[in-house]
Amino acid sequence: MKMEVRTSVALCLLAAATTAAAQNPEQTAPAPQSPPPPQYTQPAPPAQPATPPLPRLPSQQQYQNTPPAPSPPPQQYKYQYAPPPQQNAPPPSPPAKPQWTHSESSYPASAGFQYHPFRFHIDGGGTLTQRSNDTLLDNGWNAGLGLSWFPTRHLPLGIRIDGTYNEFDIRTPLLNQAASTYGMRVDNGTQKMWGGDVDLELDLPLSPYVRFYLLAGGGWYRQQDTFRQVNFYPGYFCDWWGCGPGYYGARSIVGRTTTDWHFAKNAGLGFEFAVAPRTSFFVEARYMRLNPNDAKSDYLPIRAGLRF
Repeated sequence: MKMEVRTSVALCLLAAATTAAAQNPEQTAPAPQSPPPPQYTQPAPPAQPATPPLPRLPSQQQYQNTPPAPSPPPQQYKYQYAPPPQQNAPPPSPPAKPQWTHSESSYPASAGFQYHPFRFHIDGGGTLTQRSNDTLLDNGWNAGLGLSWFPTRHLPLGIRIDGTYNEFDIRTPLLNQAASTYGMRVDNGTQKMWGGDVDLELDLPLSPYVRFYLLAGGGWYRQQDTFRQVNFYPGYFCDWWGCGPGYYGARSIVGRTTTDWHFAKNAGLGFEFAVAPRTSFFVEARYMRLNPNDAKSDYLPIRAGLRF
């Protein structure tokens, strides 16, 4: 049964195809085929020496398609920092100063001694009698004032001017000489000496606050000896416990001699200590000879003072 159905369907399809071919002969007839065109083969180019391949550059498409790397967002600050104003470059440092430069100009302004051309000073202390003078006079005291002048900061050498007053008590040998001279009793006496010196001062710094200096020069001095006699007289006195008779002493001048001005030479040394930018404390000693022909004229004044 199945074979018969299949045979019938095949016959129907064959009949339909035959009918369609009869109605359209042009469509069914196959088109004549043209011969294929001749094939030309290009001759091979002559062999050339091999050249290295050129570097391959990225294509424009690659440049266009490659996006730039995103930059990080700027950092946000709560407070804006203002840069400091531009300062001028510091001036070049001056050349090193020589070692002999005045000590007051070789240190910073905030330390130790500072250079000043003119400085005043006051001083005082004791005066020791020397050589034969030691048997005629007791040690005495002195007081004075003066001025120092350093012309330039580049030299540690200056000029110093001093005015000095000295006073001594006279000892027994000299009192006896005066008694024989005046023909009366002499109980006590004093010697006064005053004058001035002009010296050269050489400063030698030890540190920003301490320096050592040397002095040498000469001056002119005058001496005055006064001899006195003490006498006691009866009288009436009053004190805290009452009044009553007693004796009081009265000094009278027996004689007084004053010398002319004599040349005196001296030499000494000292130490000075800075205590403020314009104030210093110094201690010094000098050996002074008033007159080589006078045996009682050698002295050693030791002084302490302030310079400002």
